[in-house]
Amino acid sequence: MKLNRRYTRNIRENLSFYISSTVLTVVTLLLYFLFNIAGNAILDFGDEFFARNKVEDAHFFTYLLIPDEALPRLEEKYNLTLEAQRYINIETDGVTARVFSRTKEIDLYEITVGRDVSADDEAVISEGYAVKNDIAIGDTIKIGEKEYTITGFMQRPDYLYMLENEDDSYKNITTFYLCYVSDDAFEALNASGVQYLVRYGEDSDSAAFRKAVHEQYYMRSYTASGENNRILMVDQQAELFIVMSYVLLCVLPLIAVVLVSIIISRKVKSEQRMIGTLSALGYTKRQLMRHYAGFAVLPGLVGGVLTAVLSAVFAQPLSEMGLQDYEPMRILGHLNPVDAVLGVVIPTALYVLVALLSVRKLLKRDTVLLLNGNADGGRKRLRRVLASRRLNFRTKFAVRSMLGNPMRSFVVLLGVLLGSFIILLGQGFFDSIDRMGTVAADTLGSFEHEYILNELLEDNPYGGETLLVSSMEDENGAAFSVIGTADNNPYFSPTDVEGNPVSVEDGYYITSLAELTLGWHTGDTVTAYNPLSMEEYSFTVEGVLRNNVQKAVYTSKPLAAKLTGLDKGKFNAIVSGEKLSIPEAKIAQEVLRTDITDQARAMTGQMTFLLEIIIGLGVIICVAAVYVAVNMLVTESRSNISMLKVLGYQDRQIDRIILSAHHVLLPVGILLSIPAAYVVGNAFFLLMVDYDVMLVDIYIEPLSYVISIGLTALCYFGSLWLLRRKVKKVDMIESLKDNRE
Repeated sequence: MKLNRRYTRNIRENLSFYISSTVLTVVTLLLYFLFNIAGNAILDFGDEFFARNKVEDAHFFTYLLIPDEALPRLEEKYNLTLEAQRYINIETDGVTARVFSRTKEIDLYEITVGRDVSADDEAVISEGYAVKNDIAIGDTIKIGEKEYTITGFMQRPDYLYMLENEDDSYKNITTFYLCYVSDDAFEALNASGVQYLVRYGEDSDSAAFRKAVHEQYYMRSYTASGENNRILMVDQQAELFIVMSYVLLCVLPLIAVVLVSIIISRKVKSEQRMIGTLSALGYTKRQLMRHYAGFAVLPGLVGGVLTAVLSAVFAQPLSEMGLQDYEPMRILGHLNPVDAVLGVVIPTALYVLVALLSVRKLLKRDTVLLLNGNADGGRKRLRRVLASRRLNFRTKFAVRSMLGNPMRSFVVLLGVLLGSFIILLGQGFFDSIDRMGTVAADTLGSFEHEYILNELLEDNPYGGETLLVSSMEDENGAAFSVIGTADNNPYFSPTDVEGNPVSVEDGYYITSLAELTLGWHTGDTVTAYNPLSMEEYSFTVEGVLRNNVQKAVYTSKPLAAKLTGLDKGKFNAIVSGEKLSIPEAKIAQEVLRTDITDQARAMTGQMTFLLEIIIGLGVIICVAAVYVAVNMLVTESRSNISMLKVLGYQDRQIDRIILSAHHVLLPVGILLSIPAAYVVGNAFFLLMVDYDVMLVDIYIEPLSYVISIGLTALCYFGSLWLLRRKVKKVDMIESLKDNRE
């Protein structure tokens, strides 16, 4: 068909559009494949690693030790696997080593580099800490008063996400690591800490088992694998990556669709006479629609195929980009063929669909109007806009250019808005999480040290203020904390959501995070279960405290004891403003105020690379959108540019007239991007709450505004600078080619 010969010429004449749209498509799809490949690789690795090393179904602590001879009896009676594991935390020069005894059936450790220990002066440590601190095989490490030679690095399935404490919000590989030594060396450490690991069978009666253990040995805490972030975050973050990949695939190409649809629409309008002539020569509407839709196939098809090829070739490094939060996993990245096809088909189909609709709309016009070039009526009326106003030519040209081509102006505005929005959103993620460390520390209280004890005490010879802390479950099995304190506790100043002081002595108060995640409200009577004894309790919510950090219920110590079934008048936690002399054997967990802020700093440090990717995406989108839109302006204004040259205007003057026509849209787009960034950022952090993460308030530093505005302006004016060459190439003879109007 002779009509198809126009493709080559059209592509050559509009090469900049096709390059910009293809680049935009590639960038969009690369993000899709990045998250998709990483998510699937992490899921595959996690499933195999958990099965190979027999990950726990739960672990628990008891106030009374379970005798070794009782373990097999419990296993047989309740059809499960139960194993005791001893451990000790040893702090040396501000770094904590958690040394474990070896297990045989549950939570096995796997040597990833080097070899296992064979002598009493050798040790293997967690690989993430070794990599972070540049520790090599053969180096020595001091644990307490003794030095060990590092023979290998290890990983274990319940610590792939390296949290020092179960309620931490982010990993710690700077001041915390796991360690194994020989059996004799471990015995010499006199470890007193014991945790119990359990794996259930198909016929296990877990509820009866938990109840029996609590009745005989008094459970201190019970954590199922589904509530253990050290295990849960592996699958949850991988699933989040996959969800984000499909959101990106379906949403971000719409940006390119808008550009393609507008360009195709403008292209069709500029060829009205050609279309009218072809229609008069007998070409059907279907043939013409198919012909012009073919122009839209190129960026989708070429961009999709190119991205799929690049993703398949670089699948391994792409997949490893998603491992920043985990221990160094040996994952195998690969591109799923179905996902590769979707990455090509979906953008291409969207481009073609919009192109068909754009052409179909124009072809509904009368052929005579097409032949006369008047099918897009209304343009002549715009020639009189501001005609009676005493304004300079440059101002009138800019106003008429924007009003006469609203879709072209919309593309410029959209490009600026999206570019600024993505850059600002990336900065907002970074700033919000960095600030949340301080916010979280202030929310939890003004104490500097918190000690969780491994036994219930009645008298406090150590100082500080006592608490009664335990965990409960709602009717759906979601865990939350119960914290019993006193109104005169100087380290807590609870307030309601409006900032008014609250007394927790007279009832049960839930935090705002608990209200959001559990769906409870003031006045509700709710049912909770003790995860240790499996007993049911009911209580009425007296109010809501302003606390987006903890999913918890605050009350007095007597009411907390009543709710949790613990002994009235006893406590199991102490908070203080200074370090207390509590025997190490009595401490189950110590939390420092600085740990909270350090976690936030570690998280923001790990986010730097992701932030750079997001900002890079915003820069490319802004440049591509502005370049394509202003390129349209230059192409459609060739006769005007030529006439200005005939009238004696210099190139620099013409640049100011033509290329500055949309400058007013730059600040408008930037201003619109600010509330958009806050809305989307807040929605993202609300989504993260579903993954057992504290609710982060979106916050953007003043410096981040300056950086975002500067980068957006640089992209905008950079695009205009690139187009100066095209303006300069317009010949004066262009104005003589068409004098019909």
